[in-house]
Amino acid sequence: MSTATIYLPDENLIRVSAEDEVKQIEYDWGVAFERRDMATLDRLMADEYILTDPLGNVRSKAESLAALKTNEIHFESTKSDNVNVVINGDTAVVTGRSTFKGRYKGWPMGGQYQYTDVLVKRDGSWQAVSSHITALGTGALRLRVGHFVCNWLI
Repeated sequence: MSTATIYLPDENLIRVSAEDEVKQIEYDWGVAFERRDMATLDRLMADEYILTDPLGNVRSKAESLAALKTNEIHFESTKSDNVNVVINGDTAVVTGRSTFKGRYKGWPMGGQYQYTDVLVKRDGSWQAVSSHITALGTGALRLRVGHFVCNWLI
């Protein structure tokens, strides 16, 4: 006599939405910046990743990672709120507001920033392909003054 095993779905299995997957990626990305976890950053950022920073500079993935490695940019803390995720097929558009504490070329860059990230899902994993960051309030002026002073002194 033979027996067959029938596998039933686990009723306690938690199904995670694509929006929640992307929110987790965004959180992990912020933690990786704080910890300077280059392996995680490399995994989360697609090779063609492009960043438009608060000063209007456009940086590639390699340039963004190099800025962290050389301490040109140093994040002490990041915290996001008002995070909104819109999924369209294998593309996610994320908007949110971050509060950063850190330094750019030694100049304080603490403050609030509005951001938009675009992620794509490839082979079952989400990767960032683009980010645009805008400084809010006095942060924009502080960054511009710091950038000017740092470039003038260096």
